[in-house]
Amino acid sequence: MIFTQQNNVDSSSKPLKRKPIRHHSPKIEHFGDHMLHLFEGRDATILPGITDYTWFQLYSEIGTDLTKWPSEKHFTSWLAVSPGQNHSGKKKKNAKKGHPKAGQIFRQIAQSLLNSKKIALGAFGRRIRARKGPGVAVKAVARKLAILYWRLMVKGVDYVEKGVEQYEQIVILQKQKSLKRLAKELKIDLPI
Repeated sequence: MIFTQQNNVDSSSKPLKRKPIRHHSPKIEHFGDHMLHLFEGRDATILPGITDYTWFQLYSEIGTDLTKWPSEKHFTSWLAVSPGQNHSGKKKKNAKKGHPKAGQIFRQIAQSLLNSKKIALGAFGRRIRARKGPGVAVKAVARKLAILYWRLMVKGVDYVEKGVEQYEQIVILQKQKSLKRLAKELKIDLPI
């Protein structure tokens, strides 16, 4: 994923169009502007799947100060969207984490991203879902989205969606690199 510094204004100095809230929109005029003011101009709606309403839900659960989590790993662990380490040798521990409401919100957003055809996080999730199942895929996408949210709110870097095509190109390059490494290991010449 590519991160760049961007302003919330395009070249014609008009504010960018905000994502529409499809369900249960609050009846507050200039709701997005109020949210931007609360977060000192950091706009979470640039992240895929996050609308003003879901951003407001996250605000009500997490607040504006995400620096209380020292790193994105601490944040995703608190949300219960990070992978668990429940095996030690032959022992399997049944470690049940709590499920904070904020983690559930990220999971709901991730579920909707799995159905998107133009967003790279959706393609990533579908790839994981094909290998490991839908539960793992939703959790993995929710984790990636939570990391992007933490980085945006703490470090102030903006997310730039490059689309599914670029994500698929990266996957193909990774597969070619893996194939070349395997061919070299097996001492096979490839015509690539």
